[in-house]
Amino acid sequence: MRNPIGNLRDYNIARDALKAAGGSWEILYNSIGDTAVSKAAPKLLFKGSLIGAGLFGTACVVYKGFCFIKDRKMKMENEPALEKEFIEAIEAESSERNNEELTDCGEIN
Repeated sequence: MRNPIGNLRDYNIARDALKAAGGSWEILYNSIGDTAVSKAAPKLLFKGSLIGAGLFGTACVVYKGFCFIKDRKMKMENEPALEKEFIEAIEAESSERNNEELTDCGEIN
């Protein structure tokens, strides 16, 4: 057996990584954690942006719904006044038309 430590696979990998980190477990764990965070960061950012966009979209929909209900309520409150104004305009138009018909008899030559 020339290299008995070479048969230990994962233990040998961990031993080599610890040796590369200068023998400090803290440095090794920090580098492993930093690598894991670097791998997960794009996924986390994508999920976060989707959640943010979803919240923003929901807020926009709620705001538009609130504005619609407020506008609808205002129109419903103004309906009697608008109806009265509409009737007055129709009556004024019809009375003008009746007066024109009476004054413009149009004589036949």
